[in-house]
Amino acid sequence: MLIGRRLPLMLAFAVLVVVAFGASCNGFFVDPKLTTITITPATPQVVTGDTATKMTATGTYDDNSTQDLSGSVTWTMNPTGFATIDKVGKLSGTTPTTSPVTLTAALGIISGQTTFTVALGNVTAITVSPSNTSTVTSGTFELQAEGTVAGSPQDISGSATWTFYVQGTNTVETGMTKGVTDANGQWFTVGTLTPTAAPVKLDVVATYPKTGGGTVTSNTVEVDVN
Repeated sequence: MLIGRRLPLMLAFAVLVVVAFGASCNGFFVDPKLTTITITPATPQVVTGDTATKMTATGTYDDNSTQDLSGSVTWTMNPTGFATIDKVGKLSGTTPTTSPVTLTAALGIISGQTTFTVALGNVTAITVSPSNTSTVTSGTFELQAEGTVAGSPQDISGSATWTFYVQGTNTVETGMTKGVTDANGQWFTVGTLTPTAAPVKLDVVATYPKTGGGTVTSNTVEVDVN
């Protein structure tokens, strides 16, 4: 009889032990919560036409553990149009920037940010267009400089150094931007010739620094201002 009474008591005690153990160890059965996301490398500079830069999104949890979330986060950038990034974080520059781009990695309501810039890759050739002799009679005449970077064209009109040789004189205008007229009354701006005096003939070239030193020079374009 005593044994028969002990069995239900032992079963009840065992149940109480299991419940108590589960309550005391409740933390072992709860997934850690994501608290922050950090993007590395921080503030990188990527180069157009170069190998993609691997961006890593690392999640930190409330138990101080970390995890690589690069393939799980949603990658976005602001403004767009300067680079592309794939689903695992490979960042490729497409257009040089004039100010930093904000890169965000988000998972649910948790996100992390960094910034990056895009530099132009090694320019191997420059073509100035129009490439034939052009006649300007009034208004503004624009020249475009197209640089070849890793086999692809890039507009470098605003970053190339423009040189204007005035035919028949020793006048040479060099620089990205000219804010004053020269002795011949010519006003030069970035990639643009605004004639204010005529007649005059100009030879125009664009140059750009090479990676490792030196410069690459474009074809010569003649501009006939009448």
